[in-house]
Amino acid sequence: MTRDRMLLTSGRLISGAGYRESLRRYTPKVYVDGELIASVADAPTLQPGINALAVSYDFALDSDKTPLMTAVQTSSGATVNRMLHINESAGDLLNKLEAVRILCQETGCAQRYLAHDALNAIHQVSARIDDARGSSEHRARFAAYLEEVQASDWSLGIAMTDAKGDRSKRPHQQANPDTYVHIVERNPRGIVISGTKAIVTGAPYMHEFLVMPSRNMGPADADFAVCCALPVDAPGLTIIARPAGRPGEKLEHGAALFSRRYGQSTAVLVFDRVFVPWERVFFAGEW
Repeated sequence: MTRDRMLLTSGRLISGAGYRESLRRYTPKVYVDGELIASVADAPTLQPGINALAVSYDFALDSDKTPLMTAVQTSSGATVNRMLHINESAGDLLNKLEAVRILCQETGCAQRYLAHDALNAIHQVSARIDDARGSSEHRARFAAYLEEVQASDWSLGIAMTDAKGDRSKRPHQQANPDTYVHIVERNPRGIVISGTKAIVTGAPYMHEFLVMPSRNMGPADADFAVCCALPVDAPGLTIIARPAGRPGEKLEHGAALFSRRYGQSTAVLVFDRVFVPWERVFFAGEW
C-alpha cells in the first residue's frame, strides 16, 4: 500500500500545493449530498476543507513558523510536521497546543491535530500491549507505519466514533453488528473489517484513515477491539460526506457560504469487508 513520494517537497515536508496534487493519486469512493465525486481535488464543495488542510503544510515551510510547526523525531532524526510528531517532552505538548491555536486563528479548525493525538495514543497502547506480552511486535509495526506517515507527510483521518446502534447494549450485543467496526475474518495476510464510523473530520481529503475503537471493550467484544490503518481509497470503503462548511448551511454556486476560503467536511465511513494487511494492524482482539 505504499505510495510514491509526493511532489513539491522540502525534506520530508510537502507544501500546500504538493498536498493538493497528492490527492489526485487517490481514487476514494466519496459521496457529497448524494452525488458521487469524480475528483476530490476538484470538487467545489470540498475546496474550503482542502484549503484549510493546505495551510498546515504551508505553515510548516514558513520560516517564521517552522520552529513551532515542525519537530525533530529522535527515532529517525528527521524533521517532521508537528501534527505527525510523537511527543518527547513537555515542550512538545505546549508547542502542539500553540500550533493548533495559530492554525485555528487562520482556518477555524486545525483538523490535522487529531492525527497527532491518535498517533501518540497508538504509540502508547502498542507499547503497553508488548510490555504485557514481553514482545516487540506491536511496537515494530507502529514504528514502521509512523516512518511511512512522516516520510510522506500524510494527512490522517481518525475513524473512531462508531454508529453505535442501541447505546444501552455493548458492541457484541447489537442486533446489527455493523453499527460498530469489527473483524469479520482473519487470515495469514491480514484482517477483514466491516462496520460504520461516523463524524470523521476531513475524511474526503485525507490520505489515510486510522481506525480506532470508540469505547472500552470486554472479552466478548474482542472482534470490535481493532486498531489499524488503511488508505482513503481502500476497496470496500465508502465515504458519505457533507460539504466543507457549517452543518446545514446552503450552498451558493457549489460553495459553502460561511467561508468560501476555509471550512471542514465530516463523513460517515462504511466498511464493507475491507482488507487490512497485518503490517497495518496495530491491535486486533486485544480488548
